[in-house]
Amino acid sequence: MITKEYSEIHRARFGYLMKRIKNSPLYRSKLDGIELSGVALDDIHRLPFTTKKELREAGQWGILAVDKKDIAQYHESSGSSGIPSIAWFTRNDLIRGGTQLRRTGNGLTSNDLVLNRFPYALSLPAFYIQEAAWQAGAGIVPSSSRNTISHYPKVLELIGQLECTVMAGLPREMELLAETARLLGIDCKSFFPHLRAIWVAGELFADARKRHIENLWGVPVYNFFGSTETGNIATMCSQGRLHISEKDFHLEMLELDSPTPVEHADLGRLVVTTLSHEGSPLLRYVNEDLVNIRTEACSCGHTGRILTHYGRFNDMLYRNGVYLTAKDIHESIYSLPNVPVAWNCLHTADGLEIRLDVSDGSLNIRETEERLSSSLQLAVNVVDQSGMLLDPEQLTQREASRKPVYII
Repeated sequence: MITKEYSEIHRARFGYLMKRIKNSPLYRSKLDGIELSGVALDDIHRLPFTTKKELREAGQWGILAVDKKDIAQYHESSGSSGIPSIAWFTRNDLIRGGTQLRRTGNGLTSNDLVLNRFPYALSLPAFYIQEAAWQAGAGIVPSSSRNTISHYPKVLELIGQLECTVMAGLPREMELLAETARLLGIDCKSFFPHLRAIWVAGELFADARKRHIENLWGVPVYNFFGSTETGNIATMCSQGRLHISEKDFHLEMLELDSPTPVEHADLGRLVVTTLSHEGSPLLRYVNEDLVNIRTEACSCGHTGRILTHYGRFNDMLYRNGVYLTAKDIHESIYSLPNVPVAWNCLHTADGLEIRLDVSDGSLNIRETEERLSSSLQLAVNVVDQSGMLLDPEQLTQREASRKPVYII
């Protein structure tokens, strides 16, 4: 249940959503025959769910709910869980997203210089970060990942030379930059005295992983939760909690094994209704994430409900009457005394096979298996793949693409 503070705004924006939702070809067809003018927020359970399959079948133009002249940007996800998810954004959508990110625990000021490591491509986060910085009067250093120009050594040089105060990117990029620094003999905690915070998004971010990255860099790390198709849903405060942007979203939880909404549950499947998104609004979108949503006082002063993300529903494992989520696995691995520089795991008939790449090669397999088995409460087979999952040479190489020379 949303807090009283947001209830009136919540209901008003839901009414506005009902007036414009049929501008989308997908919902014009999906809601054909349903009179929406009298549908209130309390009636939302009578409306149909929207699935990823429906979004993909609708295609790019099938989800657009505004005139082409009102389009500001088009975005796609990386497609890590299958076919990429897509979304349209108006200028208002981008401004709203930047405003949401500015509610993070450390905030931004005009004195900040933000190194933006998110990919400047079809993915969304880089542009939300840029918008948040511009709104605060902060500067941006666009250092997109996944290209041949801003390689890892170059990014480390930029952080130091430009005295960047905030760095933003995927959690994995923060780990890889720290590992590159280690290989180059750089101590991240002392070498970048102006860096005061790191912003991350786009991956599961367990508490143990947060502590690990904070230990690597010596600054607080703040997470954002959302997706390409929904935009940013929740923002992390100074206490490490994700507060929902209540004015912009109506969230529901479904039971794990049925489409039944549940208000209070330790774990549920997330359903998202975008109350303010203009470009490609969503109604009761089942986004396949596992979450916990609760109303709880927080000393940071934010009043939005708190969300905890447990990973994808399809990544959940059921063993011996117990659900094991991706978050459980992340918590265990990032809590190891010697956190691996790279890892992956495979579900087996007996439990899990976890492959670890430890930078110094000092992996005690038996001890690690005992720790992980005890933590996860199932059989774990550890495979030492030190030096095989991550190539140090690729991190430290300084080759970059160059413009062609036509006249010599």
